[in-house]
Amino acid sequence: GGGGLALGALHEIACDESREAGAVTGVCVALLARLLAERPGRVLWITTAEARREAGRLDGPGLVALGLDPGRLVEVRAERPEEALWAFEEGLSCRGTAAAVAEVPGRPVALDLTATRRLALRARAGGGVLGLLLRVAGPAQTTAAATRWRVSAGASRVLGGFAPGLGRPVFRLELEKNRDGRLGSFEVEWSSHDRRFAFLPAHPGAVPAAARDRPAAP
Repeated sequence: GGGGLALGALHEIACDESREAGAVTGVCVALLARLLAERPGRVLWITTAEARREAGRLDGPGLVALGLDPGRLVEVRAERPEEALWAFEEGLSCRGTAAAVAEVPGRPVALDLTATRRLALRARAGGGVLGLLLRVAGPAQTTAAATRWRVSAGASRVLGGFAPGLGRPVFRLELEKNRDGRLGSFEVEWSSHDRRFAFLPAHPGAVPAAARDRPAAP
């Protein structure tokens, strides 16, 4: 209604390929930094062994650079998707939790419609906990998430006197599922200082397609 992601709900953030894992994590961290600036509590961040192999582990200085205080984050390192989803479900109903995040890459058998329905119900009953399901290389599938965002990295704008490419993080977002009905594609820039996203204007000239869409030949 007033903009932003609904609290007390499950939201899905996904990317097509493992190389976009940094963009998925970046968007998630930015959302959490903005949330924690307004709400008390901590973040429960759950990873599977496969997620850590594919996307690496959380980095304290990197979190700070994006505006998130690592001191307000509790990391749970699960081995299997089943364990991560159990911890995620419990975290969504835990008092003192502002948000719960689960990294579950691919399309494991445990992550079916029934499992996401349980997660969505826990989020609604958990007193306003924000639930974020991160799916690296996760194909679209039917889930009970209120929204699903497809994420990729964008080109940073020139900032001050820095060289091109050293500006603020830019993300391309495609809202491909929304229970409220509105869908669309957006390009946003994240300011860790202001803890705020800004929509970027349309590029005035032609821009190259994403690398995966271009032919391999020079």
